[in-house]
Parts: sequence; C-alpha cells; structure tokens
Amino acid sequence: MGTGNTIRRIGFWTLDTIKGGNIKMHYQDIAQIMESPFSEKAVNRRNEILNELLEHSIKTVPFYSKFVIVHFNQFPVIKKDLILDNFDDFKSNKFQSKSLYKVATSGSTGIPFFLFMNRNKRNRNTADTLFFFNKVGYNIGQRLYYLRLWKGEHKNSLNRLLQNIIKVDISKMNDEIINALLKELQKDKSSKAIIGIASSFDTLCDYLDKNNSENKDFNIKSFVAISEALDPYTKKSIKKYFKTPVVSRYSNEEQGIIAQQEINANDTFKINWASYIVEIFDLKKDIKVEPGQIGRIVVTDLFNYSMPLIRYDTGDIGVMELLDNELVLTKIEGRKLDLIYDTKNSLVSSYSIYPIMKIYYHLIKQYQFIQVGQKEYVIKLNLYGAFDYKKELVKSFKSLLGDDAEINIEFVDEIPVLSSGKRKKVMNTFNQN
Repeated sequence: MGTGNTIRRIGFWTLDTIKGGNIKMHYQDIAQIMESPFSEKAVNRRNEILNELLEHSIKTVPFYSKFVIVHFNQFPVIKKDLILDNFDDFKSNKFQSKSLYKVATSGSTGIPFFLFMNRNKRNRNTADTLFFFNKVGYNIGQRLYYLRLWKGEHKNSLNRLLQNIIKVDISKMNDEIINALLKELQKDKSSKAIIGIASSFDTLCDYLDKNNSENKDFNIKSFVAISEALDPYTKKSIKKYFKTPVVSRYSNEEQGIIAQQEINANDTFKINWASYIVEIFDLKKDIKVEPGQIGRIVVTDLFNYSMPLIRYDTGDIGVMELLDNELVLTKIEGRKLDLIYDTKNSLVSSYSIYPIMKIYYHLIKQYQFIQVGQKEYVIKLNLYGAFDYKKELVKSFKSLLGDDAEINIEFVDEIPVLSSGKRKKVMNTFNQN
C-alpha cells in the first residue's frame, strides 16, 4: 500500500476511534462470526443478536407489539407494500426521526420504497462493506472506482477523500467515456478495485471486444458487480482483459450486503450471517422450502432498530443449499416479477437464456428477452451489423420454451437503462399486468 493510501487508511480509523471506535468493533464482530458462521460460538453470538432485536421490536415497534410472539418462526413475512401501508407502525418509539438516516430504493424493479436507519445500523453497514471488500483484496484507503448513476448523489467530501473513491457516472457510457476511463485506469499505477452495476461491466467489455483490445496491466485487484446478475461472458471477459477476478455481490439499499461470491471459488454466494438471517420461502405460500428448492429470498436485518425488518420479502428469487457444512445461496434469479415461464407455465431459469445468446455475442451489442404473454416472447437486439440467424435463434428458444411459443425479434438502436442505471436482460411484463 502506498504512502497516500496508508495515510487515508490511518485517517479513517483515527476518525472512527475519535467517534468511539464503533465501526472497528462491528468489523471485529463480523470477522469472528464469518470465520465459521455455524460453529457453536458463532451460532450463540448470532442467537444473542437475534434475541435482542426481537425483544426490542416486540416492546417498541407497534406492528410487532400487537402480536403474541414467543419464537422467531412466529414472526410474519412482511413485504414492501405492507410496510408502506403501515409505515408509522414499523417505526420504533425509541428513536426520534431527526436522529435517523433515510435510505431509499429507486423503485425501478418494483415498488418505490424508503425507510430509516439508526446510527448503529449505519456503522454496521460500513463495517460489512469494509469486510466484504477486504475479502476481494481491497482495503480502505486504496483507490476505488465506482461505476453507477451518480445524479443527485452526495457523499461527504472528507469521507470520499479518506476512502479514495472515484465516481464514474454511467448515464452516458459511450465509446468516448469508456476510452477516457481506460486511459485513466492505465495511467493510475496505484493498486485499485472497481465496483459497479453489472451491466456497466457488459458495456465496458463490449467496447474492448469491438476494438480488439489487448490485455494490459491496469493493477486492478478485483471487480465487484452489484445490482444485477453478472453475465457469464462478461465474467470471462474481465478476467481476459484485466487479468483479475470478478465477483458478484447481492445487496439492497434498504438493508445492505446480504451475500457475496468469493474469489477463486465457484459461483455460490457466501451469506452475511453476521448481520442477517436469510431464509427461502415458497413462491406463493409463507412456508419455508427445503434446501435446493427455488423460492423467495426473505431476509431479517439484525441491526436496524429504528425500523426493524424481520422476515422481509426482498422480492428476489433464489436457491439455498448446504455446502461444506454452511448454508449458501447457489442461485439468485432476480426479481420474482421477472421470472420467465414456458408455454406450459413451468418456471424457466433466467440462466437458461445466457447460453443461447452466447452463440451470437460477437454480433450483438445488447439484448433483452421479454415475456409479454403466456406464450408470447420478444427478443430485442442491438447489433453491430447484419444478423442472419433469426430462424436459428427462434428455434433455440422454442426448444426451451415450447414449440407453440410465439417469438418475435425486434432490432433496436439501444436498450434503455432504468432510472437506477440497471439494464435488464430478462424481463416479464406479462407477470406484472
């Protein structure tokens, strides 16, 4: 670590010490639990944290006070619309709103939503962020390039300096912007990491493919993809062009980092058991499914005491399995509203789309697969040039979805991004009607 990075790192922790050392205490707690989250010591610590949250919620949160609840499993599953309809009932009477932090989601993939966090929860989120960055080789003080929509986003300038964050706005990620970014990355000889919305990595790799770029030493220690599923082709391209690993992180604005892949491991997500309890529920009923079965990802936030989210339905779909004596997420399919079904109304994994489209990656800038009816599907293609494989593409998707599938291919100049900066590759507008 260079001198400047060291100064920033020391500055960050010195500032934390002056404020009481809360972030460091959280970091140590997270590290101890995550070392072996299902060991007796870690389980006891997690149960202690959970019981404190449940006792607080029953005593101070009107929504939970009206229930006669003895055990965690008796708490109901809650959704965004329930919270919005009963917003004040979810606020603990132990906190004044003026002392809290407001966080909001864009609503681009569901219901617009906001809630409040208390300071201890914010500190826990900061410690989670530092811990999971450290797992991919990034330490506080090093240069971090952050690719996302930055419009209206304000970050304390002192914190940004101490954390050494370079903001990269992806709202206009054209060839000129990408070329300038690559030149800056190459000129910057410091050890660094990149975090960004997964589709921004797609755009970056598409540019490199199009320009027949050579592998160069950017001294990037890791890439972290957020907000969307990372395309397998993009994952390989990043390793090819930047000689560095890439992992996906599963998180949301209203809670924080729920799980993250590990470097040089398979594509499973290691769950943040130190700060959350993650469960998988049936797609329609509020009952838990067996390991290995697909279902709704339901998350309990162990540290937000101002607005406890206990058994919160994230709106996402996934699969949890027991591997090496630890429960991990082996699949995260995305939003429940965007699940794809075949013509017999059987669920089709969104990951089934990628292998078919991969065949034509050298011809396609962007694509989007949309289910618009029970048996009707649209494939939008933004191409580099001519495309002479419509029949072959339709045939491949009919074999996946059913011979009676009606598949229309549309050629477009651009696949627009959502207000959050995401560019969905798989959508279901029929489900949302």
